[in-house]
Amino acid sequence: MTNAALHELPFADYQRPTQDGPRIALVGEAPGAEEARLGMPFVGRSGRMLDEGLAAVGIARSACLVANVFRRQPPGNKVGHFFASRARAKREGRALDERWGAFGSSDRLLADFSGEIEALRDALAGFAPMVIVAVGRTPTWALTGQNGILSLRGTPLPCRLLDGPSGPVPVIPTFHPSYLMRGNWHEVPLFHADLQRARELASG
Repeated sequence: MTNAALHELPFADYQRPTQDGPRIALVGEAPGAEEARLGMPFVGRSGRMLDEGLAAVGIARSACLVANVFRRQPPGNKVGHFFASRARAKREGRALDERWGAFGSSDRLLADFSGEIEALRDALAGFAPMVIVAVGRTPTWALTGQNGILSLRGTPLPCRLLDGPSGPVPVIPTFHPSYLMRGNWHEVPLFHADLQRARELASG
């Protein structure tokens, strides 16, 4: 993908805090159609479910940095657009950014999108959160280098993009609302518990 083609993808920027509160960053995967239309992350059905979860545990979204790993909406809302196996990248003549390790079993980040990880790192450094919530599989990988949201959710993990005063900032992986809305409503209490854990860590 050329740089021009990259910038043709619909864009939704980070939502920066507008009030004081516990310093929590919420990081999702990539914007969907509604996010791209409005130019901000976590709106539409997923956004409403996230907002409900935050309200349930006493977190003000307006005090949080709300972001996605990728600010561009991938074609078909398929986050795999940003990754490729080594074999596919070689076949297509595309470069991989090997610094970030495997996403899943074999895919790596396409170098075309390396700037998105760097932009997220800069945004997190500017906000200096006490805790980061990784909302889904992709941000869990981007923030920690680990894969497996079902086994990792709720477990504080060190962030590889940001250090705090006493070491890496903790990351709490949790389910993406879109996963919960695909018939996994029984997991909603765990989703709320993960947000509550983040609030506790942010409050000291």
